[in-house]
Amino acid sequence: MTSSSLFGQLLVIFEKIAGIPKIMEDEDILRNLSVLNEDHLCLNNAGILFFTEKPGDYINQCIVTCVLYKGTEKIHILDRKDINADFISTINEAIIFLTKHLNVSYKIEGIQRQDILEIPEIALREAVINAVTHRNYFEEGANVVIEIFDDRVEISNPGGLPKGLDLKDFGEKSIRRNPLIANLFQRVRFIENLGTSISRMKKKVLDAGL
Repeated sequence: MTSSSLFGQLLVIFEKIAGIPKIMEDEDILRNLSVLNEDHLCLNNAGILFFTEKPGDYINQCIVTCVLYKGTEKIHILDRKDINADFISTINEAIIFLTKHLNVSYKIEGIQRQDILEIPEIALREAVINAVTHRNYFEEGANVVIEIFDDRVEISNPGGLPKGLDLKDFGEKSIRRNPLIANLFQRVRFIENLGTSISRMKKKVLDAGL
């Protein structure tokens, strides 16, 4: 895939969200984002994940699988979606799947109705972004999986903890398994790169009384 086929709407969307002024050529912007392979002017893996319409056609293990089960066990599947899209769209589509299938309560304050998801959307978004950002992309044959049961939501990704990170460090220490992917998500303000996401998820869940 040559650079001439890469400059499209996905880059425009990324530039808009990240606040990148349109004062350079697309190729120079991609080079500054460190997503071009300089030898052949092709996208590297991170570039494929963010700036191709269906990155799973090139990196199969980047697909995110969402599943809704009936009950509390992995037996009866009610709905399934395999998301093969650029990473910004992948996060948004995963959240849409979750909010579609989770229960919503309503709170009336004044003349406005407030919809309250049974699990705070911010906590869900943080978990999905973390799973996509920090999975082991060298481990093939497994995807990030989002599973909804009657009594829980499970979000899992392939690969153990990165070297230097223990369970006790969650919410206190940040080790990025995939620094370039993390940097690109940080540019569009999806993450902060400060190791705060676990603490933020816990706080949102506790604030919701869960």
